[in-house]
Amino acid sequence: MTTLINTIEQTMSSREIARLTGKRHAHVIRDIREITLQFADCQRQPKFGLSEYTFKRQTYINQQGKELPEYQLNQKEVLLLVSGYNVVLRAAVINRWVELEKQQGILKVPAPKTINGVKCVAYNYWLLQNGYSLTSGQVRARIKKYPEQFIKTKDGWYMSEAIAKYFLDYRNPQQRIAELPYVSPKQLRLFDKEELKEMIK
Repeated sequence: MTTLINTIEQTMSSREIARLTGKRHAHVIRDIREITLQFADCQRQPKFGLSEYTFKRQTYINQQGKELPEYQLNQKEVLLLVSGYNVVLRAAVINRWVELEKQQGILKVPAPKTINGVKCVAYNYWLLQNGYSLTSGQVRARIKKYPEQFIKTKDGWYMSEAIAKYFLDYRNPQQRIAELPYVSPKQLRLFDKEELKEMIK
């Protein structure tokens, strides 16, 4: 699960940096361009490891419908950019970066839905939460075997909570047995003497 999420590189947009620092976005773009120009002068010196800094340029549409430039920066690029800012601005950006890193490992699971009067959970998220594989043939096989327990929505497949509990119970039979209350065999009385006599006859 964690490896799945951690393959996505965390980035921060130049617009978010502008918002966090209170700088105009145009000034943040200017600062990024100054760094890239300095890197262009140093590209002949690979010992500095400058190839790790790409400053991915892209565009966004503003509220007036105009296409404008912005950058997506990875952690090193963000830290390099804000190292030239005052300590208060640096702290704001670094605190936000730490917050993003904490969120990166958290799977945001959709809340259960009630569909046709039945409480349902998001199937793929449930699989991930409970350690099932998303690439296994069983993912589709479960839907085919219990079609009445699954429904496809615009947000993906959902399954009833009842079948989710069944899958967990089926997967962990030893745990289910371990959770049963302990009863001493001496306390159990399966049959009384009269019943035993009737059974033996």
